[in-house]
Amino acid sequence: MKKLLIIAGLFLSIILPPEEASAKQSPDCKTLEQIFKVKVKEKDGVCKVDITRKNLDVALMGNKISPESIDLAFDFAFEKADGQTAVMGEMALLEEEVNPVIDALRKGGLEVTALHNHHMNERPRIMYLHLQGKGDMIKQANTLINAIAATKELKQLQQSTGPHY
Repeated sequence: MKKLLIIAGLFLSIILPPEEASAKQSPDCKTLEQIFKVKVKEKDGVCKVDITRKNLDVALMGNKISPESIDLAFDFAFEKADGQTAVMGEMALLEEEVNPVIDALRKGGLEVTALHNHHMNERPRIMYLHLQGKGDMIKQANTLINAIAATKELKQLQQSTGPHY
């Protein structure tokens, strides 16, 4: 029985990375909290930034609806990949915000991977922009801040004295 436990322990140590090694693979979520001024959630080596857009009044099929129910947010995920940081995200935008946000993302080296709507008959019209990139985490985060600055949401972030969530 003792030999079986030793063999099982050796097997697990081979297939499961030590905690220290996996911790080193996580992006620095605390740095992202300082940049975005929101609470950043870390799970399985991924830092998730979620900023709900609370300053927009959206009606769906004629009824005012909460921002959370239609994912009216900026959502970004940062993860270590091949010694760099990969970022993927989605931004809920007003129609007039789309082109300025795309300009800011391209200027910072991030790619736009999709632009589409999620709903019909919402007012104002909301477009969902998907993005991705790979490189320096701080540069990526600053590019995303610049993209947010092209929207009506930046004042909310600047006035924050702590985490939103």
